[in-house]
Amino acid sequence: MTEQGAIDPEEIAKRLRRAAARGNPAWLWPDIDIERRARAMSAIARATQGVLVDGCATIEGDAAAIGVAAYVSGMGPLLGWWAADGRLAADEAITAALREHWRHNRDRAGRLRRACAAITGALTAAGVPTVVLKGLDTESAYFPALGTRPASDIDLLVSPEQVTTAERILWSRGLIPTSRGRLESTWHEGGAPAQPNSLYLVHRDDPWTVDLHHSLDIEVAPGAPVARLDIGRPMATSRRWGDPPTGYALDQPLLALHLAVHAGHGLHNLTLVRLVELVLVIRRDSASGRLSWLEFDAIAVACDALGYAYPALAFAEQLAPGTVPPGALAACARAAPRRVVEVVRRLTPATAQRLGRLSLAEHFMWTRGPRGWGKQLAADLIPHKSLRRSLEIYRARGWQLLGGLRLP
Repeated sequence: MTEQGAIDPEEIAKRLRRAAARGNPAWLWPDIDIERRARAMSAIARATQGVLVDGCATIEGDAAAIGVAAYVSGMGPLLGWWAADGRLAADEAITAALREHWRHNRDRAGRLRRACAAITGALTAAGVPTVVLKGLDTESAYFPALGTRPASDIDLLVSPEQVTTAERILWSRGLIPTSRGRLESTWHEGGAPAQPNSLYLVHRDDPWTVDLHHSLDIEVAPGAPVARLDIGRPMATSRRWGDPPTGYALDQPLLALHLAVHAGHGLHNLTLVRLVELVLVIRRDSASGRLSWLEFDAIAVACDALGYAYPALAFAEQLAPGTVPPGALAACARAAPRRVVEVVRRLTPATAQRLGRLSLAEHFMWTRGPRGWGKQLAADLIPHKSLRRSLEIYRARGWQLLGGLRLP
């Protein structure tokens, strides 16, 4: 590793190739074995719960493994701020590593805020109202300090009829499209590197992208119904984003529903920082009266999204008991498929994020109805329209079946 957490680009590329060939492109740390990673993640979850419940905590263990787990879970910057603020006690090695997470992400968060303000300001000037989603919103509105909630990209929502204008603005600002989905497109800075500077922390100079959404709907899985969050009329929000305001942000109860569904619809998304995010948002807006659980239930039912909110809300409640009212959580559980409830019962906030191989129950947990099963099986058999990409996916699955890399 080079100075300030950076890694040689050739080493990063080598790890990416090795992880992809071994069937688990998300695990890039051959120096940290499964047991060390699991212990570190448990230590971070316990410390996080301690701070959320009691206001302070101690974290102990393997500093190197805790550093990696802090990066993977997204908790590194917040843990670093808690350590600097006196809420988290640790030995010198752990404290130094966590504070480095926060220092780097604080600088990066400033860059992202400035970029987001410039982009939303340009869109507004062109007559395109824009809603700032997820991390760029919650980091500034709900987290305790600049840089305590990492974000890999800038998520923006515009109305479908204004996508063309919005894309023209992004082009004019030197952004280039890299991919297009049914509901969004992804843009990056022209000439910027594609890979991160480090695999051990969110580096201040890491590249960033813009995800331009024209729908808040979430496609959960090929065999599952779409969570139709557009029914909640996200573009009708009056809550402003930015100082001074240059855009908008989701208001309650759609904000809590979007965060919960986005975090919980895929186990790879269930990072510890997203659970903490839900706790902070729910606590503040419940206390202020902005979040009504009756309204949450009504809009979630209308969007066919109540069951999709269950995993993230269940783990948030485990992490910080008293966050989610029992009746609201029970309603979400009743709306979720039985397989989902069983999967959640077997996991904890420390183990909910699944970076490796999924069990069959986890893979099919959202599949619903004969038509859904047909769609899911078809997607599994033909995972990509490109034959080359399909063969790569089959090879990765083969490694997993042979036990190439198994994470808990």
